Amino acid sequence: MITQAIDAIFRRWEEHRQRPFWRMVDLFVARIFRGGGDSDAEGLDLGVGLVLTLLAMPGGFVSLLLLNKYGTFLQWLRGATNVDPLLVVLPDEYFFIVLSMTVTGAVAVWRWDAIFPDRRDYMNLAPLPISTRSIFFANLVAVPFLVALIAFDVNAVSCILFPVVVGATQSKFLFFVKFALVHAAGVVLASVFTFFAVFSVLGVLMALLPPRTFGRISAYVRGIVVVYLVALLCTTFAVPDLLRRIRGPLPAWIFLMPSAWFLGLCQSLRGRAGPVLLALSRLAVPGVAAVVGLALCAYAVGYRRHFVRIPEITDTIAPPRSPRVSRFWNLLDRMALHTPFQKGGFRFVCKTLFRSEAHRLVLTAVAGLGLVLASQALLGAFEDAKSWREAALSPDALSIPFILAFLIIVGLRIVFEIPAELRSNWIFQLMLDPDGQECEGLARRVILILVLPWLLVISFPGYVYLEGWAVASLHSLLVVTWDMLLTNAVLIRFRKVPFTCTLPVFKQHSFVTLLSCGFGFLLYAVSTPEFESSALTQPLRMIALVPIAAVAWYIPHHLGKSAIDLEKRLIFEESPTQTIEALRLGD
Repeated sequence: MITQAIDAIFRRWEEHRQRPFWRMVDLFVARIFRGGGDSDAEGLDLGVGLVLTLLAMPGGFVSLLLLNKYGTFLQWLRGATNVDPLLVVLPDEYFFIVLSMTVTGAVAVWRWDAIFPDRRDYMNLAPLPISTRSIFFANLVAVPFLVALIAFDVNAVSCILFPVVVGATQSKFLFFVKFALVHAAGVVLASVFTFFAVFSVLGVLMALLPPRTFGRISAYVRGIVVVYLVALLCTTFAVPDLLRRIRGPLPAWIFLMPSAWFLGLCQSLRGRAGPVLLALSRLAVPGVAAVVGLALCAYAVGYRRHFVRIPEITDTIAPPRSPRVSRFWNLLDRMALHTPFQKGGFRFVCKTLFRSEAHRLVLTAVAGLGLVLASQALLGAFEDAKSWREAALSPDALSIPFILAFLIIVGLRIVFEIPAELRSNWIFQLMLDPDGQECEGLARRVILILVLPWLLVISFPGYVYLEGWAVASLHSLLVVTWDMLLTNAVLIRFRKVPFTCTLPVFKQHSFVTLLSCGFGFLLYAVSTPEFESSALTQPLRMIALVPIAAVAWYIPHHLGKSAIDLEKRLIFEESPTQTIEALRLGD
């Protein structure tokens, strides 16, 4: 009898879902994951199931690491009578809150354009016998459903494993239940706040700005949000300890960190919040209510200004190219770009990087991480230094250009693999000679032109002013040499025009590549500045780097020369059969 009742409920729900309104809700939820925005870029369109799995992985992975971390620590904690586990795990609690906010905010930024209906939705839905009011409410219902789904998915694993780890210190099951409920409330509210905060920024801009103006500045605003999220993630190493040490009036900047609000909320619900966290906890629930209300109001106004007026908006003709831009390209052609392939390819790559939102977001995230790490290095350089000159020669200060260069070079190499409008690559297949070997040279020029000039403009004048021409020249020469060697290393056997090939297939050595990147960062951005800091006092010691540079140049050069002809041909599709065939011919 119970089974029949459950089946009847499911049948009624399925019948209810087939109504036009709920079909549109399903459409908008699926669209946010798969359609709209930049979904036309083949290789980036992910299914709902795969996206949810990827979103759950960070919390699950960190939770598993904590199981290992707390393995021996909890044994000591059981025997300690004067240690409060709720205070000991405060830094990890903060980390999960920040992780929840970062992942949720990244999803909101990633699918920024897909949250609101666009021209394609209007063309598909307007002819149907459905009122614009129904379309509005269907999309409005889809947004809270999406927020609840993401908030649950991102935090599901950590809401179970993390309380299990902490609850192992106590014998009472009630402790585990209370800790789990409070932790879930904190991280879920943090996810909801972050999504609606990004949604509010989007809605306010759409409500205040004309459509064309909004389209021009949208990418820059998204970039600022990504930089903020990356910076927020890096606060996990300092903020918990800082909150413990604050005495007296709270600094104003601490109220601008919503992550601290939700940490205070969790601790206040457990009865472990001091005056600082208690004051911050009072902002959590009102903050969530404020961003939700602002998001809904901005959505209503933005919907009216953009979706309903889509038929009135016509595409504008691209403005003529500025004479200054023309002079820049002419100068670049004379100095760095020599062949027609390099001239045309460089323009294609640069325009794609600045016009494609998917590629801009990846580069912005990499640049944001670089800025955060560089800022931390700069603060470390001045922490113990007695003067500007002493700080400038410290390993932390010398590492700044190496950190930025490493992340941007590797980031550009990754971005080159992401296809853009893959269905249009037929023009390259028809016009280019597959046996031509200019792709590696083009990619090298793109990376070096985009990295070296501004890096030298920032670094060289500063060291000339602080340390003189000799130190500035040696430091700049080392930065340029190491950037060129790293560029050669990441472009070994590169044989595709950027953005015109399908995404690489998964290979067994992919994990080895990731480990190599981590090890390479330590050598490139940590070990090299430490050696340079000591060598600049005795410049002759810099000669010791010459053999290392020679080996680093010879290995990519030898691997490129030893490649067989098939491995040098231009490709437009990554396929395992190509690799197998190349290995057979090599044998």
